[in-house]
Amino acid sequence: MNFSINYFLIFESLAFISFALVIAREIYHRNYLRLFEIVSCAVFGMILEIGNTYLAHTYSYSTSFLFNLAHVPVAIGLSWAVIIYCVMLLSDQYNIPWHLRPFMDALGAVLLDMTMDIVAIRLGFWTWTIPLNTEWYGVPFENLVGWILVVLSFSFIIRFIRTLNPRRLLTIFIMVMSPFLSYIGLLLGLTIFSVIAILPYQINNWTLLLQFHYAPDFSTLADPQVQFWKLIIFTVIMTELIHIVLWSLIKYRRKYLKHFDILSFLSITGMHSIICITVFTTGLYRELPILIFISLSGLLIHLLMHFLPYMMNPKKIYLFRAVAKTIENKEMKLERVIEAELK
Repeated sequence: MNFSINYFLIFESLAFISFALVIAREIYHRNYLRLFEIVSCAVFGMILEIGNTYLAHTYSYSTSFLFNLAHVPVAIGLSWAVIIYCVMLLSDQYNIPWHLRPFMDALGAVLLDMTMDIVAIRLGFWTWTIPLNTEWYGVPFENLVGWILVVLSFSFIIRFIRTLNPRRLLTIFIMVMSPFLSYIGLLLGLTIFSVIAILPYQINNWTLLLQFHYAPDFSTLADPQVQFWKLIIFTVIMTELIHIVLWSLIKYRRKYLKHFDILSFLSITGMHSIICITVFTTGLYRELPILIFISLSGLLIHLLMHFLPYMMNPKKIYLFRAVAKTIENKEMKLERVIEAELK
């Protein structure tokens, strides 16, 4: 199926515009520490993409993008910054401890990628080394785990930095090194994931371990047995991620913040909506009907995460509080009338 290059232009334009809006917002509010975080996230996005493409060689980007750095589209790095920034704004609606918010950030991001990556590879934005009918509809499970680890590591480090004195030299050093520290966390997480997934395969092929020239081969990740274990591990990780998020919401349900961030809502909702529209306008829903369910489910869960605080405690929202106050006043007046008649 051939697609117009306009999809590349639209993607790049939206990435640059979204990043510019995010930067403009923080400049307007003179929140320079937050501005530094966004720039660091964009740097982190480019570091991880360049590093992953050169280290793993499991995927490559199309040459149709206009602005590239070391064969990686600049728009990809900016998109990482916008996505991580917006999911962090989303979790900030919840007054849960800072060390639990990165898990909600990771869940919000991976829900977006579970649809976006399927669509992107069929539009030709990037190409994985596995067939389109394997693993997550052509997307390796380690990429989905990678999304969780990327957001989890960066969000955790940034939120930890926020608890420190910004004027201390050590804090400044950690801030500058945050993209590299986050990438190290990503590599460690993916290494552990790969080792666990490959271990059963290595046990069944133990003679490979006896060869002195033996070296890890990324192609092993495409072995059917390894793919099966990757699916199991990814399922366990997603289950635990959802469990931690739900536990956090239940435990701290009485302490929700009531600050609705319009930029976060519009940005992530827009991304989900564009993906849904693309599924239909390109005819991908005929090629892969389950994309309809996946894309719409991602959008609905995203909306639920945004509006859940208001659904749980509607009386504490200004609008509902005003309505409740009006009803209460009317009830009090009615009670006075009844008491007066009884007297």
